[in-house]
Amino acid sequence: MKKLLLNFIFIVLGFSAFADYNSYDIPDSAEIRRTIVNSWLTPDLNTLRNYKEQFKDNRVGVTYQIRLEESDDEFSVVVAPRSEIDINMINGDTVKTVRAAVYPKGAAGSWILYRSKNKGEKPLRVEYYFNQDSDVYLQFRPEGTKTYADLIICGSYAARSVLVGVPFNRLYTASFHEVRNWTKKSLPWDKVTVLKNQYTNTLIMAGTIRNNLDSFTFMDDASYDEHGKLKSIFTGKDILVMDEYGNPVSAEELKKKHFLSGAGFLKWIVDGIVEPYRGYGTAIQQLTVPTMEFNSVGKNGVMSQDWNLTFTLDWCRNLASEAYSIRSSRHGDYKSAGLDVNYNYFSSEIVDGKILNSTGYLKNTGYSADHLKSMLYVLAVTEPEWFYLGAIRQGSAIKADDLVFNNCIVFFPYFDRNGKFGCFIFEQGEEISMDKFLEKYSGAYVHLERVKATEAFFPYEKK
Repeated sequence: MKKLLLNFIFIVLGFSAFADYNSYDIPDSAEIRRTIVNSWLTPDLNTLRNYKEQFKDNRVGVTYQIRLEESDDEFSVVVAPRSEIDINMINGDTVKTVRAAVYPKGAAGSWILYRSKNKGEKPLRVEYYFNQDSDVYLQFRPEGTKTYADLIICGSYAARSVLVGVPFNRLYTASFHEVRNWTKKSLPWDKVTVLKNQYTNTLIMAGTIRNNLDSFTFMDDASYDEHGKLKSIFTGKDILVMDEYGNPVSAEELKKKHFLSGAGFLKWIVDGIVEPYRGYGTAIQQLTVPTMEFNSVGKNGVMSQDWNLTFTLDWCRNLASEAYSIRSSRHGDYKSAGLDVNYNYFSSEIVDGKILNSTGYLKNTGYSADHLKSMLYVLAVTEPEWFYLGAIRQGSAIKADDLVFNNCIVFFPYFDRNGKFGCFIFEQGEEISMDKFLEKYSGAYVHLERVKATEAFFPYEKK
């Protein structure tokens, strides 16, 4: 009997510790929150303003800070785990690095209760942070006697207003393990469950491209053909490279530099996959084969008689097809091989019957660039070791209202060894950050084509 009792105690203690640090390797504050319901989570704002921040340890030794934060319309109680950062202390000509404790509200394991400053200080929402990226989190909202959940990824709703069968105040003391169980069938957890160490080939390719960036000089309409000869994409003729003074570039300079357009740069990347297998690269004339047809009497049909409206869309689709055919040892076009990325993973925001902030896929147009980060995040989770050629659709240089595919880009999304999201982005022989991309292409659309990453990546390098 004593043995059974001891086993039962060990099971209970093990479950309690599990609640404090769960199988997802995320610290949990549930045990701490159970002790502060009356002191921090339910008192009025004036009472909370008299409190100083408080520190408590959970059973596995993770220190949490409990504090009040305010904005114009709402206030929040933050329960955040301890992290450490390096700070450079400058004293004259010397720099000393010291480690400092911080308690960021978006750290994995943070829990936040928001309440209104108006309307009787009623609860507005609870947020659970379970990821190394602070813009990926789970949110619960009360509406009457019901509780609804939202799963938010980089500003987009992977799930919105999902009914959860628990009272809202139950969330004050619920662990992440519990809320995960409550929502395991109703929320798309597979889109945010990060598995580390799956991105070796992605990082190899991105690193190789990075190492060659100094050799690239942008040149409009320029690309290597399948035999490495510099050609005009649109005429097929040889290109004579001229310097800024109108003189031919020396043979020595041609050996050191890649003179390529944005489309030629993407071809250089894919040729680094194709050429090692078959001994020559992709043919320019095959990459410009149209992948769309227009109504001849429609606006785009009339325009397409004088202008190529889908140049980079065709280019990216055909490049992805070439890479697929090499990898699979059988020919396939973008349709038969399923190379278009055309998922609709996110909910649109609907206000007064109008769709705002659409994050869905538009056929032959792609995704809004403003919401592409959330899509790339999910692709990194669900399709590790793939990268994406992006055809950019935006206003033409001639008339801003006429949308054309006139630029292209490549994305290498990944998660680092800590599970934090990152994405290498290259265009026209340069690397740009995600923030720079979002700023530069706000209002544009990006059509994505998937290509399998490989360690057998040997692009033509200049010495």
